[in-house]
Amino acid sequence: MLPYLKKTEEQISAYLAGVNVDMVKSSLRKERRDFQDLLNLISPAAKQTVEQMRPIAAAYRKMHFGKTVRLYTPLYISNKCINSCAYCDFNVKSRTPRKTLTLDEIIEEAKAIKALGIDSLLLVAGEDPKSMPVEFLEQVVKEMKKYFSYLSIEIFPLDTAGYKRLFDAGVDGLTLYQETYNQKLYKELHPSGPKSDYMSRIDAISRGGKAGIRTLGIGFLLGLYDWRMESASLAAHAIWLRKHFWKSKIQFSFPRLTPISTGFQAIAPVSEENLEQMMLAFRIVFPEMDMTISTRESADFRNKIVMTCAGNISAASKVTPGGYANTEEEDVGQFMLTDIRSVEEIKNDLKGKGLETVSKYWDRCI
Repeated sequence: MLPYLKKTEEQISAYLAGVNVDMVKSSLRKERRDFQDLLNLISPAAKQTVEQMRPIAAAYRKMHFGKTVRLYTPLYISNKCINSCAYCDFNVKSRTPRKTLTLDEIIEEAKAIKALGIDSLLLVAGEDPKSMPVEFLEQVVKEMKKYFSYLSIEIFPLDTAGYKRLFDAGVDGLTLYQETYNQKLYKELHPSGPKSDYMSRIDAISRGGKAGIRTLGIGFLLGLYDWRMESASLAAHAIWLRKHFWKSKIQFSFPRLTPISTGFQAIAPVSEENLEQMMLAFRIVFPEMDMTISTRESADFRNKIVMTCAGNISAASKVTPGGYANTEEEDVGQFMLTDIRSVEEIKNDLKGKGLETVSKYWDRCI
């Protein structure tokens, strides 16, 4: 469990087993909810109340985010990595072809993404500080801000000074998945490399907050461990971050494991029904916090979940460095994509549901 969480896994498990439908309905009737309500809403008993949870979540989503959906696109600038994560095709032992883009190649990728009508970019890189030093990342950020109004990063952990350099260069958001909050399993899945340090990983998002980064994105990789236990830790993590970095916005992501070339299988599979229950619970308990749903999920599921929970979705994703400018290159990146719709197809589908897609981010000018 998360070190900040004062309850043990045994205590959480016993509580979840004791939740009944009346306790869930009591949580749903409240105007303000706490950690215990989150546990009620992710409990096995709450599966019976999902139909009641949907309109409540949808009302909060509309209240805080209107009828808008923000689109972003990830740009993989390197897949070189010195970690040995068992579930990832960037694994240092993987036979995945390696590539680190030059600054000129990154700019070409940016132009191709911009031509799709996207104005929010997520920079992604594996952990290899020698080929991707902070000085180079700082240069990349400054160039990308010439093309995109909103820029976030999903890279290897930095110290506070490193995050501050990237924030000053133009970074708006930071996403960093803990992968699993279970410390024993974390060590088994990360046997070597800098990422094997659990506490350094936990503390990294805080270092981003100390550096002033406006949006702090957190999550775990669904399929590695029991999703209810992970959800309890994620909620506690969000509460802790909100208390200590109240000037930053907390954003949740819910990535599910998809097939990779090594054949790694989900240890604790999470169904779409589980995923929806979890996202509804987080929307109801944390109504003001943003949510992202990636192209790992199907088009049908993403079309449904943006009506009740998510306000931020990826579009036209490529998970191979150089995949946008070179459209003929096979996309054999970090994970398998499920929703392969174009940006226009996504916009049309969302418009048909009465939602407006937003590509311009205004926070900085406000």
